Amino acid sequence: YDLNAPFTLGFEYLQVGFDRLMAIQPTTLLSLGLGGGRLNTQLLYALPHCRQTVVELRPAVIHIAREWFHLPEAANLAVVQGDAFEYISTCRKHFDAIFIDLYDGQGMPPIFATPAFFEEVLRCTTTILINIWQSDNAFKALLRSWLVQQPHLTLKRHRIQSSPNWLMEITVNGATNPA
Repeated sequence: YDLNAPFTLGFEYLQVGFDRLMAIQPTTLLSLGLGGGRLNTQLLYALPHCRQTVVELRPAVIHIAREWFHLPEAANLAVVQGDAFEYISTCRKHFDAIFIDLYDGQGMPPIFATPAFFEEVLRCTTTILINIWQSDNAFKALLRSWLVQQPHLTLKRHRIQSSPNWLMEITVNGATNPA
């Protein structure tokens, strides 16, 4: 990451996510997990009509995103400090897309690798983009077994060349997302 160029995407999985979101052209986006906020910053400029909500558990991450990575204050960007599972479980809004990047130093917390979590997410959207570590075998196994039981969903795996990540895209069949 180049601290002198905070408005660039430094990771390929973020660039692939950005490209998919540009193809989808959401007017509403929920991001579960903030990180440096680089994806959300780019989307503010590229999709100024898109209303973004970001949920981040750790106040320190929000502070660092604002202070070090220059995440702007903007009317169409709401940053919520809170638990992503609790937020999605109580959310009554519909989002055109949900971007999930919920990793800590150990991987994705187990509560997010559950069918219950994905069922809650699907109540709120027809398109999910998830950053997945290729080494997260438990999560991949859960996702495979759950998707087999969901014939109304389509899965696309976007390979990331520069890191051991995949960007998984799950859409409800019949949703009108570009290829």
